[in-house]
Amino acid sequence: MEKPFKYPGYTAILPPRVRYDQQIPGTAKLLYAEITAMTDVTGFCWATNGYLGRLIGVSKDRAAKLLGMLEERGYVQIEVIRDAANTVIERRIFITDLGLVRLPPPVKNTGRGPGENNGSPPGENDGENGKREYILPPKAPHRGARQKVHKAQPDWAPGAFLKLWEWYPHEKRGNKQRAIRAWDALHPDNDLIETIATALAAQSMTEEWERGVGIPHLSTYLNGYGWEGWEEGGGDP
Repeated sequence: MEKPFKYPGYTAILPPRVRYDQQIPGTAKLLYAEITAMTDVTGFCWATNGYLGRLIGVSKDRAAKLLGMLEERGYVQIEVIRDAANTVIERRIFITDLGLVRLPPPVKNTGRGPGENNGSPPGENDGENGKREYILPPKAPHRGARQKVHKAQPDWAPGAFLKLWEWYPHEKRGNKQRAIRAWDALHPDNDLIETIATALAAQSMTEEWERGVGIPHLSTYLNGYGWEGWEEGGGDP
């Protein structure tokens, strides 16, 4: 029996400029919100097209097209990292400043001076001179701007993480601190830890992984739910 899909519980942001953009469909706006929810402390989202599609109820290909629309409108920036063999090993989705910029204020009513607001002081209307002010969400921190706290092990289930760290292909593990942060954010219970172990056992026997191709960094694997579809030893969905 297929296990129910687990939706993340993070808060999403959908600023006015994106919300009221008539050039993109509603599903693209929902995708933008999901990307903001998954943008971690590094300042970018790691999720695959398949995972993003499952979040908003569309196919992997449709999610890719919607992501392209957001990039074309300037709301996200995509960075692809390849190895020496030109194989994609990581993709990063950044939220740009454009989507967070305030919309222009409403056009003033003509024939009324700034003091002619039916007797109401500016503080009791839409703001000074009738201009509506929008509260902007906090910007995602830029890489390198955060205060780094190095840990030898995660706070959550450190024993299980250290076993995973030792077992994962060493040349593909990536940054240990990022992996620790991803593990603590995931907060896996015993069932999920067993699911990850089962999936990795199946993935490690594929031709690609045996050749060291297409193996993501451990933090990417955890943030992107890389085990999904492999729980029973099956292939990539």
